[in-house]
Amino acid sequence: MTTKSTAAPPTVAAEPESPAPTAKVQVSKLTKSFRRRKESVQVLHGIDLEIVDGELLVLLGPSGCGKTTLLRCLVGLERPDGGRVDLAGRTVVDADTRTFVQPNRRDVAMVFQNYALWPHMDVARNVAYPLKSRGLKNLLSGGRVEEILKLVQCDHLADRYPPELSGGQQQRVSLARALASNPGLLLLDEPLSNLDALLRIELRAQLRSLHRQLGFTGVYVTHDQEEALALGTRVAVMREGRFEQIGDPEEVYRRPATAYVADFLGARNRLEVKVDDLGTAEVDGQTLRGFFRPGMPGTYTLLFRDQDLELRGAGGNEGAAGRSWLTGGTVHEVLPGGNHNEHVVRVNGIRFWVGIPASKERYAPETDVELGIDPRHTLCYDADGKLVEGWTHGA
Repeated sequence: MTTKSTAAPPTVAAEPESPAPTAKVQVSKLTKSFRRRKESVQVLHGIDLEIVDGELLVLLGPSGCGKTTLLRCLVGLERPDGGRVDLAGRTVVDADTRTFVQPNRRDVAMVFQNYALWPHMDVARNVAYPLKSRGLKNLLSGGRVEEILKLVQCDHLADRYPPELSGGQQQRVSLARALASNPGLLLLDEPLSNLDALLRIELRAQLRSLHRQLGFTGVYVTHDQEEALALGTRVAVMREGRFEQIGDPEEVYRRPATAYVADFLGARNRLEVKVDDLGTAEVDGQTLRGFFRPGMPGTYTLLFRDQDLELRGAGGNEGAAGRSWLTGGTVHEVLPGGNHNEHVVRVNGIRFWVGIPASKERYAPETDVELGIDPRHTLCYDADGKLVEGWTHGA
């Protein structure tokens, strides 16, 4: 006779939760103005920001949006008018108490757009300079210079001088110099913008690899959308001294919070539509059916990326399923590219950019066409420019 065991099943101890990442940078209500032509121009409007340990935050925006000014406030090259900055728990800026720690007393390193290498020092001495200036003799004697140069693939250049180096080599050395002292915060101000396209891609990959290996905390400034999405653990899109959206790259790209963010990240095709209570959208006398859910009448802005639009000849019936077609279009110009050919199309006076794979038919200028749009690849914004969720069937 067999008996069933009455022993209680073994208990599995719960794994301890990983501690939450600690804040490395905390910025609160930061403001900054400049005097221009006898007028005060505010560049930063009450910036609030938190960056956790090991994060690489990318500040993305057009020229004049305040991203470099914010970076300079973090490093100490600009003195904010108001607000507070804490680095690793230490207050370095507090306008209320008039606290301002000088740049050389902050645990911060910076990589500049123009490399900023000492021309009279060879590569090894350039990289060793921050170690000597901070009295880090243990790193100097421990082979830190050789180690970091090898990490950026410049160990064979140690005895050369900056004028003897290419732009890419100079930027690698500049990065090595910034990383040599293991700074608490690494700031990078458009470091790849002076390089040619292929070299930018190569150094972008190397910088991403370095961040993964070293785990440094950094803030990276750029106006290049592809660069921001490729490098950042988070991306902060700036507009006129304020943050429009902060999120992980996938979220910012797929679900831009505002029409401004969507346009800046490539959704430059715009269509204004009026929607009735049944969900029928009117566009300059043409009708889009099956786009909107019933019960949300109003005026909306639809945004599309170039590659999400489709063309077909006037009166044609080909094209991907699920699209609605706007008629009366004309191809005005074709810009050949490597993988895609950009077609500039006008429909009822509205200009669209349509990216068609190079493997498909290229339409000649003056060709009459129809424009195909798909709600699954369409971004919708309300009258205030805010993202509308759940607006279409199947959402």
